Amino acid sequence: MNRKNSFTVIAFLMAVMCLSCTARRHAALSASAAASRRAETLSAKLGMRVTPKDNLELYDMVARWMGTPYRAGQSSRRGTDCSGFVCAVYENIYGKKLARSSAAMLRLNCRPVRNRANLREGNLVFFHTSKNSKHPSHVGIYLKNRQFVHASSSRGVTLSSLDESYYRNRWISGGVVK
Repeated sequence: MNRKNSFTVIAFLMAVMCLSCTARRHAALSASAAASRRAETLSAKLGMRVTPKDNLELYDMVARWMGTPYRAGQSSRRGTDCSGFVCAVYENIYGKKLARSSAAMLRLNCRPVRNRANLREGNLVFFHTSKNSKHPSHVGIYLKNRQFVHASSSRGVTLSSLDESYYRNRWISGGVVK
């Protein structure tokens, strides 16, 4: 190959590399923009700030379940109890099957997190709802900023704060699912 042809081949290869880098950069920017738009939509639906760094699949599923009525012993979008909701989310988002009761979830599926400041997105949060018992009888999924999602017997699937006196006074533990 002569010198002119070598130069032409090198120039062509450099142009192809530049175009391919530009295409990849454009695709990355498009994906980033889409994640930002999705996070904005979820923020509006949930009434809390969601960012592209959050687990958007988790927040999307939470948004779809919001308002699902409470129904003891059930775990569908037509009606669910707290542990049924947590089981459905965990199986769908994380591919993990959990025990069906809140007490069994904490005992069998979790490593306890006693300090609320150490909770991370996707950790479970456990409460007792009976005055005479300190055993877990309610469970939710921690999101962030002291907010968690759960199936409330009075409001259905909803967001609540760990700072609400009801939950602050009934706190047992958080749990990192094993």
